[in-house]
Amino acid sequence: MADVKTEVQSIRDFVAPELPGATFKLQHMPDAYKTNELAIELAPSSSTNETRAHYRLNRVYQLAYFGTSKLDCVTKMQELERKFNDKQMIQLGTTGRYLRISSFSLSQSFKTETTGVYAIIGMLEAELRETRTQPQYEKINSVGVTTYTDGTARTWGVIDGTGTPANPNDGFTWDDIESGKTILDKE
Repeated sequence: MADVKTEVQSIRDFVAPELPGATFKLQHMPDAYKTNELAIELAPSSSTNETRAHYRLNRVYQLAYFGTSKLDCVTKMQELERKFNDKQMIQLGTTGRYLRISSFSLSQSFKTETTGVYAIIGMLEAELRETRTQPQYEKINSVGVTTYTDGTARTWGVIDGTGTPANPNDGFTWDDIESGKTILDKE
């Protein structure tokens, strides 16, 4: 089941090696911006029906990086862009599930009005598939198989051919067919 908290934390874990020493704000845009800080938030989200068994969640995450200059912002976000394009999937914690990366786009870097630090915004589009709730059925508790080793298993008569016109086996018994007799042996 999709969990926004796990998704946002997984994105942080995915980008953290590219931003050593950075602080992260998850699902919270800070009031006062500081350099070397990345805010990750879920922006719009929508769902799409794909099959009767599952649906797709279309996610958009906003990654806002605050740096010391325009060049600092662009350089750091280009490293993230390269990683998103290279890896294409983000593992969601220890769930064994993945967030599939569709695209990553960047804004122009700019100087903030409040604290004077520089910022750049990246939009990460990704998708996640969810299975629908399925009805639960009672399990089969046992299966029985009966085999015969004596002559009672061969109780078939002669094949009459009513269901299979022009079948070369018509007129033979199952014993004849199993023993390898063919139409050429018939007199």
